[in-house]
Amino acid sequence: MTCRGPILKNVREALESQLASWVLAGDERSIARSFVAKDWAAAMRFVCGVSEAAEAANHHPDIHLTEYRKVKVVLSTHSVGGLTQQDIDLAHEIDAVPVEYSKKWLSAQRPSEAAEFPSEFDRSHFANGLNADFFQQNLDEFLGKGGKFEDPELRDIAAAREDIVSALKLTKKSVVADVGAGSGILVPLLLENAGRVVASEISPGFRKILRGTGAEVVDASETNPNLPDGIDLALLVDVYHHLEYPRTVLRHIRSKLKNRGTLAVIDFHRDPSKVTSHDADWVLGHVRADQATFTREIESVGFTLVADLKLDSLPENYFLFFNKRPLPHDIPGVGWTSGSS
Repeated sequence: MTCRGPILKNVREALESQLASWVLAGDERSIARSFVAKDWAAAMRFVCGVSEAAEAANHHPDIHLTEYRKVKVVLSTHSVGGLTQQDIDLAHEIDAVPVEYSKKWLSAQRPSEAAEFPSEFDRSHFANGLNADFFQQNLDEFLGKGGKFEDPELRDIAAAREDIVSALKLTKKSVVADVGAGSGILVPLLLENAGRVVASEISPGFRKILRGTGAEVVDASETNPNLPDGIDLALLVDVYHHLEYPRTVLRHIRSKLKNRGTLAVIDFHRDPSKVTSHDADWVLGHVRADQATFTREIESVGFTLVADLKLDSLPENYFLFFNKRPLPHDIPGVGWTSGSS
């Protein structure tokens, strides 16, 4: 997610700025870049250019050329200390190799800005609206022992909250946004591990509860989480299936994330065989779409899926990490933007 550990400071700085097109592996021992070429000739020209640069640098990157003209370059380190300046120098050389992208692929990398209609949901399940329950005056049914949100016996998230926050790998410099924070089940642990926690919530009742946690509380709407700039990690925990305008909300989140910012999404499997706390009718009525559909929606507005984490303590939910995707320029030597667009 974020660069830390043995990785050298100059390498970290390069990955967070000039080398925005490269994805850092989870073990921080390799970086990779991939794209789809205009045609096979363009793919081979790029591969030859990379080979020449690698030979001059006495480096041995892995180059994968697969169907549909997809090219992937992986730079792995052999240094005990992790990625080195030599790896970064070669990545810069590779970014300068002329490349002609597939127009279809290039278009798909640019976030969709189309106006969004409300998401379709089961109106027999949500008779009063997708989020009506959260606007009632008495929210006791969600709180404490026996509460839908906070009882570990009833909710995986409550039981797994320590594992969830540990997996985020936060530091005291991390700025975290808990979007749809609800009763604040994760907020105390986030405050312990991060430097700043912003809790975004549409429910006035939940906002009142959140104001007693120590987090910065912001009033959200169905279309805007109202986050400040400079977010390192945005967190959506059992929230995505409640977004009435998911792409609109995601665009706002993306605009507030730092260049190498991360979006973490935890949501229910839309599979009754994996969700034992509710019956099949609830699962299929409550969760409007499956993991693959939600992933496509998220990627369509400028994110790239980088990890699908499996937690034994979270059997009913999937746990996905997305990076804010930089936008490619079809100009040799320019590589990718590192800006917020």
